[in-house]
Amino acid sequence: MSHNILLVTWDTSSKAYEAYSQVKNQITGNINQLAVIERQDDGKISINDGYSYTAGDNTVGGSLIGTLIGILGGPLGMLLGFSTGALIGSLADLDDADTDEAVLAEISKYLPIGSTGLIIDIEEQDENATDTLLRNLGATVYRWNYEVVEAEVEASIEAWEHANKEANKVLKEQRKEENKQKRQQKWADFKAKFKK
Repeated sequence: MSHNILLVTWDTSSKAYEAYSQVKNQITGNINQLAVIERQDDGKISINDGYSYTAGDNTVGGSLIGTLIGILGGPLGMLLGFSTGALIGSLADLDDADTDEAVLAEISKYLPIGSTGLIIDIEEQDENATDTLLRNLGATVYRWNYEVVEAEVEASIEAWEHANKEANKVLKEQRKEENKQKRQQKWADFKAKFKK
């Protein structure tokens, strides 16, 4: 059995909602989480509907999928270049995609601005069965190994933490220098009063 993350897209966004209901009811035994996601005009990704079979409720926020969407559509995605129009706009031909491309960049690329799709955390015994069901619904299916996605999400979070730490370090040094200059100016002003 393989544990995968699927991104499922259609030419027409409304089909994602139709498929969400069918997928939710037809392959529930293998799905851990399922969400309808939309890339908004500003590049952010929102979860419009979702279900967690492992948690037993309609939440995907605290999961790998929730974290993945947060990275792709939030400030971290902006920092790493996953939700910018430049990244998506510069990729003219998806068929010529570099196989070494980061998974997060691929997911971002395959869900262009204004589109809606499904993202699925699934354990599959037969990938062909899942593909057949989804393709019968008119979908294009993209698949990544769960552990690869998880590792990349963790690496992105580490990169964010490192960048944040470095930014704070630079800001601290800037404040230190500004305070030093203010102290020097106050001292110069104080000395100038006594020279008169």
